Amino acid sequence: MIFPDHCKDVAVRECDAETSPPTAGEHIYFSSRYVLLFWQGKVAVYELELEGNGLIRTISKAKRIAGFAETLVYRRKIDIFNRSRLIAVATRLCKPPVKAVVYQGFDLHWTFVYDPDLTSVTEIEVFDVSPPDPPYLISLIKKLDRAGIFGDLSVRFTPVIQDLRRSTATIYPCSASGIGPNCLNSRDIHVGEHAVLLGCDISKQVLEARVHGLEFKHVNICPTKTIRPSKPFIAKCCKSARVGPTELFGQRGYVVHWGANPYEVVSAIRDLANAIR
Repeated sequence: MIFPDHCKDVAVRECDAETSPPTAGEHIYFSSRYVLLFWQGKVAVYELELEGNGLIRTISKAKRIAGFAETLVYRRKIDIFNRSRLIAVATRLCKPPVKAVVYQGFDLHWTFVYDPDLTSVTEIEVFDVSPPDPPYLISLIKKLDRAGIFGDLSVRFTPVIQDLRRSTATIYPCSASGIGPNCLNSRDIHVGEHAVLLGCDISKQVLEARVHGLEFKHVNICPTKTIRPSKPFIAKCCKSARVGPTELFGQRGYVVHWGANPYEVVSAIRDLANAIR
């Protein structure tokens, strides 16, 4: 796969004939590593080698990567800094004879993807519980991803949701879940025969502190105790001591606090992505 690191590496040129590619000896801006050659609505892609110093340098070699018949121009403007999306779109559109897809950004700059490879995009599993609906961590990451916050990381996210409503529990950790009335933050808690608490380690400690000596079954929903990631992952926990990079079943991950704000979630994902690299 060829995907320029930045749009500043991509020069654009209009040509009068299909047979007028960039050639050795021509002058070009110093940061140009590729040229998109436009001709009658079609595009060819060239890779350049430059020599010399200063802002304007000399082309020493020009190699055609994809010809006019092998290149498709994406017709809508797009966020050209969202690398994972551009790779995914190019993968869908690159069918013979097309080998490259050219994109124009909202700022009118250009880039391209040649021979797209989805394996270059890191999949991150996001573990969360429902309710609330939508799950907070998953919803937040979706919003941040749509805003382009992770565009340079070449990552995509797969939600993994544990539906708490499927449990046969009789006691729940918090009324905010909306699952049932018998919650730990209720004034009165009913702990009857065969009581089952659905909650994390902290939930268990809270119930034990409120109802001394009563027996109950504990179904632990703490992600650090229950999940089995198959890929790099993000999960949340209510214990601050567990926040930070971690590893489960051979997979690198990052635990954020259950009340993590957007900045903290962004930092966690960027730290994880950099560690994976």
